[in-house]
Amino acid sequence: MKDTNNVVTLSGILREPRGVTKSEAALPAAAEAVRAKAVGYLVEQAKQVFAKVDDSLFAMAEKAHGQDEQDGLFQALRLLRVERRRLVEQFGDNVTRAFRISELSKAESQDQYSADNLSLVHNDDLEQLVAVDTMVANAKRDFAEPLTEIVLRLNTLLSVKIYDKNNPLGPDRICDAFVEAVRTLDLHFRARLTVLKKFEQVVMASLGQMYDQCNDLFAEQGVLPSLKQQRRAARQARPETRSQARPQAGQQQETSPADSGRSNTGYGAPGSYGLMPVGAGVAPMPAQDLLNHLGELQSHLPQDYADSGVQLLNVSGLLQSRLVEAQQSAALAKVDSDIIKLVEMLFSFILEDRNLAEPIKSQLGRLQLPLLKVAIADKSFFSKGGHPARKLLNELADACTGWQARENYESDPLFKKVSEVVSRVLTEFDQDINIFSLLLESLREFILRERKRAQKLEQRIVDEADGKAKTQAARARVAAVMDALVAERDLPPVVVEWLDKVWSNMLFLTCVKEGTESESWSREVRTARDLVWSVHAPMPESRKQLLGLLPALQERLKAGVEAVSLNSFDARRMFAGLKDVYRERFALAQQVAAERALKAKEEVREEARREVREELASAQAAEPAVPEAASVVELPQMEELEQVVAEVAVSASPAAGEDALSESDSYWQQTYRLAQGSWFELKREGEEPFRCRLAAVIRDIDQFIFVNRNGAKVAEFTRLELAHALRKAELLPLDDGMLFERALQSVIGNVRKSRGELS
Repeated sequence: MKDTNNVVTLSGILREPRGVTKSEAALPAAAEAVRAKAVGYLVEQAKQVFAKVDDSLFAMAEKAHGQDEQDGLFQALRLLRVERRRLVEQFGDNVTRAFRISELSKAESQDQYSADNLSLVHNDDLEQLVAVDTMVANAKRDFAEPLTEIVLRLNTLLSVKIYDKNNPLGPDRICDAFVEAVRTLDLHFRARLTVLKKFEQVVMASLGQMYDQCNDLFAEQGVLPSLKQQRRAARQARPETRSQARPQAGQQQETSPADSGRSNTGYGAPGSYGLMPVGAGVAPMPAQDLLNHLGELQSHLPQDYADSGVQLLNVSGLLQSRLVEAQQSAALAKVDSDIIKLVEMLFSFILEDRNLAEPIKSQLGRLQLPLLKVAIADKSFFSKGGHPARKLLNELADACTGWQARENYESDPLFKKVSEVVSRVLTEFDQDINIFSLLLESLREFILRERKRAQKLEQRIVDEADGKAKTQAARARVAAVMDALVAERDLPPVVVEWLDKVWSNMLFLTCVKEGTESESWSREVRTARDLVWSVHAPMPESRKQLLGLLPALQERLKAGVEAVSLNSFDARRMFAGLKDVYRERFALAQQVAAERALKAKEEVREEARREVREELASAQAAEPAVPEAASVVELPQMEELEQVVAEVAVSASPAAGEDALSESDSYWQQTYRLAQGSWFELKREGEEPFRCRLAAVIRDIDQFIFVNRNGAKVAEFTRLELAHALRKAELLPLDDGMLFERALQSVIGNVRKSRGELS
């Protein structure tokens, strides 16, 4: 039963493209007739494409391995059924628009899906790129003669020069028209490739029939009718030519030793040897033969390449020499030629990467041929981020980011491991990519062992710096509290000794272990404050309060003595000294109280004869003058002490000799964004540049610690010093992205830039 969705009116297809006026679309009558025939033919073929896609997607969905894949294929199936009529119409419109050759010749825009354009070399797009380029190349090869006739006839009709790329009936334009029609559909990747495959099988494979019809119509319209007779004569002469070139029965063809084992490749051409351009009458080299040649080059590189260190291989030149030596001639398929160029550009980036030392670049450069073989054999190599060959290259580069070539670097364990991995790839890799997975596992085990050793040293350095930071911060905070307590106070020597020998240490230990936000810290600060108050409070007014405080204060002082491990002799002496101070204070209080009482009695006798008011007034005047504030101990409150500690915690002095930077300075801001573990290149005046990694940021002492690959400390900066080092380019961040992906992005960016300049 015919699907009604496949019914498309011819008038709808042959209407002028949207946005095209009649004057723009005007063509000579013969060209107009050919356009109508071609569009009608292609539209009917496109209907068959979607009918076949429907069957294929349904079968693929039933055999899908996972639920996500099955759902994606069924969704694509439904979408194509709904959109097929619009897609066929759009395809017809696009083919019609291709006849606006005057506009196309001005634009001269590159085909977005040709292998020349690397802007799509990302994820799954490369497979689509290769599929499109392959079908175009096949059509050009299979239908070269009728295509040439069409170009000649269009050149006689149109004022614009017609050539391969802008031929409206050429495989490029027809394929572009279809790809453009389906581009906007949100299809599962396998479904999209299936659509392209069916288009190749149904439309592209049958273009010869359409070209014959178009050429016949041109001839009927009187456009170069003699070409038809010339082609017929050429066809009749061709079998005779073939029979003359074919060896007689039983005749053996002589081969040179270099040709041994290669005489059946099918792409030899007499008279000239080496790489030939596409279209020179030489068949493209089969992929397997190309892989065999690359394998031989991999095993037997010329000596000048082997001894040259860091050098990009000229693969085309090596193939040329090999073919000439073997007395063979061959052309490279467009896809293979593009892949060779792409791999060369990738390795050009790798060999210029400043993240890697020269000896490491030399080793990684030796992987050019093996990775080229991988890319030729597996066209999805560039789109599979998890490909084992890519992962191995990335892991090698990542492991060597901080490595530097010192004296006798050949004996360095990491360099020896990298050399071993590269050598095994060169000797063991033929076409089985499992070797990359095995070497990747071995490399990761080695790196893990190396990093564990480095981490132990690095951790000791970080712990030491962290401990130093906590120590400095704790001492600063304790000093701030002590200064606030003893400022402008004349304290007994024994109390000063208690604060210096016991309580400053007690506060220090508490700050380091539990921090200034803990209850323990508040309790120990309160004890120090009570100790100072106990020998400075006014007497006898504070006598009762002091009597209530002393038992608890004595217990806290004993706990402090034990915590700081004060020797028993000093402890007994200092407690005895405190007792003497308190004994003197209580004796003084008793004496002052007795003197006040005696003086009061004398005043009462003297004023006995006076009136009551005068006696009261005299009595009040006879009382010792005690300032109002004397009843309150003039010590800082706990809130004030906490504020002092907080101010010490956040204060930071600028680095000596460096100018302060504003908060909005880009380099100052950059210091807050540096990730721990990032790699840098440090260039100090008078010293060789070296690579280092940010191991730790110690905020308490404003310190950034940098270590080398082995975990040893090589530099430290304050934040201000670090900002100035970044500003002066003394410290340059290294790109920590994966090497293959960075190389691929660089190549894509360069191609886009160069094409933008050309356009």
